[in-house]
This record gives sequence, structure tokens and C-alpha cells, in this order.
Amino acid sequence: MDPRDGGDRQRLLIVEDEQPLAQAMARTLRSRGFDADIALSGAEARQRFEAVDYALVLMDIRLPDESGYGLLGELNKKVPQPAVVMISGVDDPELGRAAVDHGAYGYYVKPVGATELYLASVNALRRRSLELEYRANLQRLESMVAERSDQMARAAALQAGMLPASPLRGQGFELAAAFTPAREISGDFYDWNQPDPRYVAVTLGDVMGKGLPAAIMMATVRAAVRGASSLQDIEEGVYLAAKVMATALEVNHAYVTLFHAVYDSQTGDLRYIDAGHGYTRLLRGATAQEMLSQRSAPIGMFPDSKFAVGSAHLDRGDTLVVFSVPLPYDARHAADIQDLVDILAQGAKSRELMDDVTVLALRRL
Repeated sequence: MDPRDGGDRQRLLIVEDEQPLAQAMARTLRSRGFDADIALSGAEARQRFEAVDYALVLMDIRLPDESGYGLLGELNKKVPQPAVVMISGVDDPELGRAAVDHGAYGYYVKPVGATELYLASVNALRRRSLELEYRANLQRLESMVAERSDQMARAAALQAGMLPASPLRGQGFELAAAFTPAREISGDFYDWNQPDPRYVAVTLGDVMGKGLPAAIMMATVRAAVRGASSLQDIEEGVYLAAKVMATALEVNHAYVTLFHAVYDSQTGDLRYIDAGHGYTRLLRGATAQEMLSQRSAPIGMFPDSKFAVGSAHLDRGDTLVVFSVPLPYDARHAADIQDLVDILAQGAKSRELMDDVTVLALRRL
């Protein structure tokens, strides 16, 4: 076996106060391809450590000026850390265990034969090489994780910045939403805008999947729906938005569930399209509730899908609530609409999420 691991001659130091023994060990190892230096005391060993980064140190436990354990502790703090093999004239299992517990790669009792010395050196160097490689790989991995975490944090902040500030109070209505992603970034989104002072368009969408691919699709869906929300014909608007999304959804084998509605703040009338979403409730005062029954297929699931338009009417005090997942929390007695969506979403914050959670509520005042 070639002791010159990776093509570089491995330099080692023999720390042994018996000079004839140290010279014999050095000759043995030099004959096998190692570069071997000798130190006859702890002080001399320290001088050599300052000048040379040794890959391996073969060290006597009992030195004339100090214990080898003290040197071992210092060597364990060096970067890169050398492999250290302790050698002793005492055959004592407790000393051997103490040496290993202090970080030595091995413990050998004098006299150490030539073959045993060679194999001990080669095995120690091989173990050191593997440990250095592991530490380097771990450092690279930690660096990659830190970089990815930083990128994901920036992406999450960017995504959160795309969502409208909640709550919103308009003429005769108020809006609020709560959003909790299952991961750093999400395929859920909510949005609202007023193409006309009288009307407000509200949207809640859920892109199939989670993480970065879903978040990229979410941005596309949001932009397409908002771009079409100025059209008076709500069906035409969603249809055009679906056409814009079609290629991206097909390439990613994805679909989108969507609830999109336009609310007339003067009359309380609501026109909506529920494209495979389904999680909607119309809360009538503090006691009754209704489901919005008009449904269509999710966007991107079937080619040339038609989107049925439903209608509802909100009396004063009525609240439309839209979820991204079913949430079993009753929020009828919330102090305000933001409190309502926070109560509905609070269960998401107390458990590990399998899916993103988004809640949107519209109340007529």
C-alpha cells in the first residue's frame, strides 16, 4: 500500500525522548516513503509544530519535560488537525483508553515492530484523510444550506410583499386575509384590487404543489388574474387568465384551484367563479351560513374548460369567507374581520403543515 495518500508525501513527527528508538522508528518509516522528523522533548516538538503542519505525530506519553497528554490537547486544536498516535512503555488498558478519550487515533506499547509501526501510521493517515474530507464536505454543505436559506428568506419576503396589506376598509365593506405557508415560500396567494371605486375584485388561488415551483406558478397566476380583473365580464376575465397560464401549467403538469369574485359595494351583489376551489362560506349574521354552490373545474385540469358564474347577495353584517384548506374553527364572534381570519388560521400555526393555509374574508358594513 502506498503511504503517500493523494500523491503527496505525508510528513510526520516522532516525539520520543529515547534517541536511539526515535531514530530507528524514523528509519523504518522513511524506508516506506514517509518524511519523518524527530523531537526529543515537548519543547522541541512545539518548535517543530510552529514551523511545519504535520499530518501525523507519533508521541510518547511520558516526555522528559511534560506529559504527552498536554501536547495531544494542543494538537487537537490545530487546523488542520494532525493524526496523533500515542506510544508508551506501559501496557496499561486505562492509559490506552485515556489516550483515545483525549483524541488519540491509537495507543501502542513499546517495543513497536516495524510492520506494526508502518500499519499504525498508514491507518491513522487514512482515517485523518477521511475525517478531513468529511469536515470539508460538511462545511460546503453548511455553506450551501446557509446560502439557500438566505435565498429562500429573500424569496419569502418578496412573495409576502406581493400580497396586499390586510385589512382593507372601503366604502361599505372591509377585507382581511391571513396567510401561513407550509414551507418558506408558497403556491397559495390572495389578492384584491379595485378596478372601479364601486367594485372590488377578490381572489384566492392554490397552485398544485409546494415550494419554489409552486411559488413561481403562483406569481404567474396572480399576474394573469389581476390583469384580467378590469374586464366587466368576469367569465371572460378568468378565461383569458386561464389562456395566459395554459402553457406554464401544461409544462409543469400542474393545475390551479381558484376563487375569483367581483363585489358591488353599493348593492351588496357578488358575482363569482369557483374553479375547483370549494372552500367558501357565506356567514349570515351570527347564526346562519350558506355554501356557494356554483362550481367549475380547476384551471389547467381540462382543455377548453368553461367557467360558470355564480351570484350571491350580502346583506349588512354578512361575511364571505374563502379558505385554501378546510379549517374547523368558528370565528363568528370575532371583534373585527382581521380577528376573524386570524382565528380561522390560528390552527395552522400550532402544527406542522402539510399544505399552505390562506384565509380571506369580505364583510359588508
